[in-house]
Amino acid sequence: MSYEGMSKLYTKYAGKPFTIFAFPCNQFGSQEPNANSWIENFVRGNGTHKCGLSYCNWKGYFPYPLLAKSNVKPDWCTENPATSCTAASKKCCSKNDVVWKWMSQLYPNKSDVVSWNFAGKHLFDKCGNPQLYINDATFDPYNLAPKIDELLAKDC
Repeated sequence: MSYEGMSKLYTKYAGKPFTIFAFPCNQFGSQEPNANSWIENFVRGNGTHKCGLSYCNWKGYFPYPLLAKSNVKPDWCTENPATSCTAASKKCCSKNDVVWKWMSQLYPNKSDVVSWNFAGKHLFDKCGNPQLYINDATFDPYNLAPKIDELLAKDC
């Protein structure tokens, strides 16, 4: 659902000041055990994606920035970035921790910690201000379209 919804957002907002940053994570039931290069090949793919699980059987394209595997909840990565932030690595990239540490300060309640892969959806305005946080793995990101339209219509 998340990959497909994000792909639909790409189609809807092509050419507009909108992007998605994707952070693969293996902190939830080891659902992302593969190397960064494998994840990228799967996500970029040929338009038809199958892995056997509902969240990753989808059709569409994912042209957004895809970062190296990250830790997205407070159990921060301690791996050496020289080896863990590479395409061949199956480990988390500690360089990405700065993003998640910053976002965890925006939402200090324990219930706001990302609860599962694809659960944490952060929406920021054109100026980089946080506007909405959804922590629900079943929420289709395409349902953010009305809020994105609202934010794109506003100036900073």
